Amino acid sequence: MNTRYKIIFYYPALVKENRGTEFLYSPLSLAYLSAHTPDYYQKELYDEYVGEDIDPYTAKADIVAMSPLTSGVNRAYQVADILRERGVTCVIGGAHASAMPEEALEHFDTVIIGEGEKPWKNFLTDFENKRIRKTYFGRMDVPLENLGVPDRNMVHPNYHYPSINTSRGCPYSCSFCYLTVYKNRRYRTIPHENVLKDMEKLRDKSLVVVTDENFIGYSREDHSDRKKLLKKMIERKFDFYWGCQASLNIAEDPELMDLMYESGCRSVFIGFESANPADLKEIRKNHNANIDYKKIVETIHSHKLTVIASCILGLDNHNKDYHKQLIRDLKQMKVDYVRVFLMTSWPGTPLNKKLKEQGRLIENWDRTRKDIPNIHYMNYTHKEILSARKEVMDAFFNFSHVLRTIMRWLFIDRSLMKLFIKMTIRNRISEHIRNKRALKFILQKSYTANQKVKKGMGIAAPAGESA
Repeated sequence: MNTRYKIIFYYPALVKENRGTEFLYSPLSLAYLSAHTPDYYQKELYDEYVGEDIDPYTAKADIVAMSPLTSGVNRAYQVADILRERGVTCVIGGAHASAMPEEALEHFDTVIIGEGEKPWKNFLTDFENKRIRKTYFGRMDVPLENLGVPDRNMVHPNYHYPSINTSRGCPYSCSFCYLTVYKNRRYRTIPHENVLKDMEKLRDKSLVVVTDENFIGYSREDHSDRKKLLKKMIERKFDFYWGCQASLNIAEDPELMDLMYESGCRSVFIGFESANPADLKEIRKNHNANIDYKKIVETIHSHKLTVIASCILGLDNHNKDYHKQLIRDLKQMKVDYVRVFLMTSWPGTPLNKKLKEQGRLIENWDRTRKDIPNIHYMNYTHKEILSARKEVMDAFFNFSHVLRTIMRWLFIDRSLMKLFIKMTIRNRISEHIRNKRALKFILQKSYTANQKVKKGMGIAAPAGESA
């Protein structure tokens, strides 16, 4: 086939994530853009999260399309500056660029704000007619009938697990969540035939991660749609197991949970965040308030699904001993796996705006990650919060706790054993890498991590840590 142009699809990163993440699944944003690219474009993939770095001085392309996380956006800017000097058209999309389009335009020819597929096609038409615009906008409330399936040739093979989308969108506005950057967003399902077509490509995989913001949706109608999809998956008899993210109200629908298990689901990731109503109010997650988490976990367990509990450490209401209470709460709930993230300020979020007004941000994009402090906490220094997080993780990934979890499931579903052991080993290795990396960052002289905030007093004086 004759090709007229060449596109490089590129995920920029400063860190190889497969060396410090125990549960790494593939991004799909550029794979979807590739699926909406005409056949007369030659395509190439660079994924610096897990693969080879691009050399901007020698890379050959007419267009380079980038989708960086905030922690990799400076790398994106560096590469784009060099490529544009060589006459290569550079376009960027994603949450960071959508939140900071003016910043991105200092380095890129074009910024795509919002959902990318439709504006991407418009951009390519304009490129071919030599009339590209600086910005293109994609609404996040349009139906997904024409979304198609991702081009899995543009997914790097080095990820631990493949991912898949069955829906998009979330109506909530949690103050810390990057999704608040996007306007006009609503929950929408992907047509079942497209989901199943994509799943057929993953039939030989052992585990697939469903990366929807909330697999089960937000209404009875959504639950009904999910059940129809699950029944179709059961009919197809896929061999892979899968996991997803879901809201707490999953426990209210026994039929839904049973169908999930029968179709291969073995684990549900739930954003508990905190058991404290004051914390939930602080982060605008009131829909989790006044709910018996222990009962929720018991109910989900009764339908043979494991629970991965996601929690946040470093809220303004957290005193220095909060993490000890968090350990007690999680053990009482009998969750199976724990993910603990530092309160992180993503650009464009309500949290980011609040902390900026209070003078508590550390605006260094390289360190804007959920495992490295990028704000001044109210009651923790940076060393203290890293130590607190380590204490929580050690409490759940020691021999005795892992053994108890294995025994809990040994006679219920042995299919979980191999995966749980593999993830536990990876966790111990990745936690060591993450902790070492975070300490290195906060000890740099340019990184003022030895300060903490006292209520009503802004940034406090240094708290005895070495810079």
